[in-house]
Amino acid sequence: MGPWPLRLGHAWSALGRRTAAVLHRWQQLHPQMPLQLLRTDDSLAGLAQGRVDAVILRGPVPATGIQHTVLFHEKRNAALSLHSDLAERMEITLADLTGRTLIMNTVSGTTSLRLWPPERQPSGIAEVGNTDDWLAAIAADQGFGVTTTATADVYPYPGVVYRPLADAPSVPVSLAWSDPSGHPAVADLASFIRETAADLSTDATTPRHR
Repeated sequence: MGPWPLRLGHAWSALGRRTAAVLHRWQQLHPQMPLQLLRTDDSLAGLAQGRVDAVILRGPVPATGIQHTVLFHEKRNAALSLHSDLAERMEITLADLTGRTLIMNTVSGTTSLRLWPPERQPSGIAEVGNTDDWLAAIAADQGFGVTTTATADVYPYPGVVYRPLADAPSVPVSLAWSDPSGHPAVADLASFIRETAADLSTDATTPRHR
């Protein structure tokens, strides 16, 4: 019997800057169980169709028939066109975006108008169905986007700048799987990702002495 791959789905950004380290370390520890990363433009990243064994989800996780565990949290960024009058600012607030058009990925995005108070909302919404179209619309200055820091790490794009969104809540990043799970290593994967993410966070915050 050959290796039994563990299929990990995502809709965008996977684990952000942590992705390569997680894949590499898993390969070293589990050479007979490849961890395959599969992207699907879908709110559950292919889990409902049985294409993957577990998925990385951002934001709320549907409760029906799914188990999940929170791995870590990501801060939010505003994504702006270089042509925007806000592009020169180092930090953005939700109020700064009032009266502007929100570019919203309605298929797998994490942002909705509920992020803003009713009296200070964007002027309208332009809907797209994937990350590539979302970035293109922002670069063309058709509006702004809101995403997590993982997008800035994984998707640098000509004409788009990312700025911290100071007063927006962070986004939980979870590992989710069907109940019951179709692969016996899913629970181990959740612990492994959480530990690896913690190690990387420690590396990033610990001063290095020469």
